[in-house]
Amino acid sequence: MADNEEKIEEPVENTENAGAEGNKDSELHSILYGGEYSEYGEDLGSEEETAEPKRRLKTFADSGKEEAAENKKLKTMTQKRVTIISVVAAAVIAAVVLILIFAPEIFKGASAGELPVAYEELGEVREGSRRVLIYEHLERSRIQKIEVKNEYGAYTAYYNNEIDSFAFEGLEGTPYNEELFAQLIVAAGFPLISDRLMPGDRAELSEYGLDPSDDPAYYIVTTRKTDGAEPVSYKMYIGKPSLTEDYYYCMLEGRDIVYVLEQSIRSTLLADVKSLMTPLMTYPISDNSYLTGISEIQLAKNGKWFIKIHGQNDEEKVGTEEAFGVTVPFIVYDPFDYEASASRITTIMGQIVNMTGSELLEYNVYDVIMLYNDDGSPKLGENGEQEYEYELKEDLGEKYGLSEPAYDIYYRYQDMDMIISLSEKKYDENGGAYYYALSPLYDIITKIDASKLSFVEWSLMDYLDKPVFNVHIDKVSEIELTTADKHFMFTLTGTNDDLVAVESAYTTRTVFKGKDPADKPNTGIRNFRKFYQTILSLEREDFVEEPAESERALLCEMRVKFRNGEERTYKFYSYSERRCFMTINDKGEFYVLRSMVKKIVDDAVRLMNYETVDPNAEY
Repeated sequence: MADNEEKIEEPVENTENAGAEGNKDSELHSILYGGEYSEYGEDLGSEEETAEPKRRLKTFADSGKEEAAENKKLKTMTQKRVTIISVVAAAVIAAVVLILIFAPEIFKGASAGELPVAYEELGEVREGSRRVLIYEHLERSRIQKIEVKNEYGAYTAYYNNEIDSFAFEGLEGTPYNEELFAQLIVAAGFPLISDRLMPGDRAELSEYGLDPSDDPAYYIVTTRKTDGAEPVSYKMYIGKPSLTEDYYYCMLEGRDIVYVLEQSIRSTLLADVKSLMTPLMTYPISDNSYLTGISEIQLAKNGKWFIKIHGQNDEEKVGTEEAFGVTVPFIVYDPFDYEASASRITTIMGQIVNMTGSELLEYNVYDVIMLYNDDGSPKLGENGEQEYEYELKEDLGEKYGLSEPAYDIYYRYQDMDMIISLSEKKYDENGGAYYYALSPLYDIITKIDASKLSFVEWSLMDYLDKPVFNVHIDKVSEIELTTADKHFMFTLTGTNDDLVAVESAYTTRTVFKGKDPADKPNTGIRNFRKFYQTILSLEREDFVEEPAESERALLCEMRVKFRNGEERTYKFYSYSERRCFMTINDKGEFYVLRSMVKKIVDDAVRLMNYETVDPNAEY
């Protein structure tokens, strides 16, 4: 117990509340020290029998008629000595069995027919017909703060008028588990008595872990100031658990009575504050606005940017749709320029939005450094306020491998920048993978399952839209396909149902339009659209090292001209038995399957021979 805390005094004779004549037989004195004490069963909190039984304040009256009398005085208990060894042994065995089987009822000291006694002279309060509280019932709306000190340290939960909600000191803004917080309110504001004991000296207090030298845990609950009343505080010391750990021994400051409270305080008043928090690491988004609100996603590995993805604004999307008939919401612009995979971006957003750790490990992890100008004067920002710099505490950076993060995730939501840093992947004793994660926004370090951030280990190819060619057919004006022994030239005019494709290079001029005539199947535009689907099915398989010019053997070239005047040339070079190195306007980084390039050429031949084209057929 800290030196500046008020110590629990040994029970002393109480004369303050004696009558005007100083009569020690006054009502309160009689309740605390005089008269007859009720009989009780097992000695709570003591592992060995003692020569003198401890005094116990009666919790339940024997009948409804006796309740009023019990509120004025305490009955003494008597102790009978058992002289026959066999009877003692049998009683001990029976007591052990009762404790193991019926311990909760023994500690409660009540049967269904007994009524609880409230010693109002001591400050106890009756709540309903069968419950008695150590002090008044404090509902959430009446509590200003709860200060807790336990084996894990100290914390304070307080009501913040500005936000009309509770917060934790040093963890302002960090969400907390509402269910556990409600339990904390009940534990501190509804101290339901299960039993009472009255220790005779400091030695007995130590048996319950409540002597000042035991440095017991405690909490202080303080009410809010109202127009009609000043704040009131109650300080409760929490000692040892009972033998069955179903109850804890407690003592209210200023009252020399040991109370027995249920073990529910273990998960609240005796818990680490970190277990009460919800380790959210990014700004909470409660709706699907992130689908349009996220404009940038970036990932760095070992301090170097790995990939940068840009979300197109409405003007950019319109431009793309007008030019090529498709809307590409995200574009990879570093380390290259390609369309991002829509499904992959959706996966990424699902993992970074409302990113939450599995366990809060540290909070208040940054040192705040005041910045100065060269002349020593405080450095002020544009708004005239002092500027600061925040540095991760060195010991925490080393402890969690975050001084030089393995990964840095950045994204921009509306006008807010979100940054999360990750350690190298770790493994627990069961082989489960996780990261240590740092959130500058909430000033915390958490543990997060690696499965929740799978995208950080993707290859560059995993981020890209795999189709090589993704343009609406109505935006194309020419398609020229050339191999060593074949040459096709398709010219497209019209749109929608009026689309017409004319081939004038393969053998003779051939027109594909409208529906197939009854006598000439596969001459309509439908079969040409199926051929176009085959071109759209061409996909990037993976990155590949660009071969030297002398090692390239051109297998096929496809030139596409668009109605906006742009033009792209796709070249496919033999790279292996299965793969072709592909370039777009002579720039190449990928390979495609050789069989897929062959299928495009073969389907062009089928089209010109009036055979049915099946874009889904095997290559």
